[in-house]
Amino acid sequence: METHDHWNLKDLVASLMGATAETEPAPRAEIWASDLGKPHIDRWLQMKGVPYSNPATGESLMTFFLGKQIELGIGQMLTRCGVAFRAQERLTLEERGCLPVVGKPDLIAAVDDWEAVRAYLAKDQGVDAVPEREPLKRLLATWQAQHPRGLPCTVFEVKSLNSQAFKYHRGQEGLSNAYPHHKLQLYTYLRGLGLEEGHLLYVARDTGWIEEVVIRPTKALEQAWLEDVDRMSAYFRNDERPPLEPRTVDGKPNWRVTYSRYRDYLYEEVPHGAFAF
Repeated sequence: METHDHWNLKDLVASLMGATAETEPAPRAEIWASDLGKPHIDRWLQMKGVPYSNPATGESLMTFFLGKQIELGIGQMLTRCGVAFRAQERLTLEERGCLPVVGKPDLIAAVDDWEAVRAYLAKDQGVDAVPEREPLKRLLATWQAQHPRGLPCTVFEVKSLNSQAFKYHRGQEGLSNAYPHHKLQLYTYLRGLGLEEGHLLYVARDTGWIEEVVIRPTKALEQAWLEDVDRMSAYFRNDERPPLEPRTVDGKPNWRVTYSRYRDYLYEEVPHGAFAF
């Protein structure tokens, strides 16, 4: 009797992503907003164009992929409601004496005029007509009653986590304190767009749990942002290699080492010594 091998689509997709993952970053003289707050040594090597010793795996890239799909889905839902939004708008921030900081916000949305939103839903859209038009009109009427002056322009950044990380951080200080580098990334967009509020949208990719964290400009965020940009710029321009990260923090393995794409180059003990430049 002939037997057939079974296969899983998720394994195929993860393998494909792993096989096509970037192994050698392109050299660049700019700081990415998504890198702010991360280890300077890793960023320095990446900006120099040094090949990764530990490239991203298909499993880790799945997290990024699912986050992007959630982002696209949210954009589609806003379109159905007639809410105007922008996505992937490249921003460049120039700080005196520093490298440029660049980034692309996931989503920027606002409602200036509820009448314009209702007019969008009322017009004949042919094959693209929204079948739930009447329920949407009732929904928008409710939102208008709650926010009569409209919805202020807000920037959103979507982050995908696994449920274990989600539960862990919720049980500690909460997701608002879980990832300082996410705050710095979002603050870049607030700073560049001149906005007073941004939201980090955390989604557990395997359970669908969602938590939205509100971020507003503070003196502490501004200071942390300036210190990071100034230090990274100095390391790069002076061709000064940043120090390594500690292997452990409070007696536990340092995740910033564990997930480094240069882990073997920087921290692996080998017969001929650690990788050096």
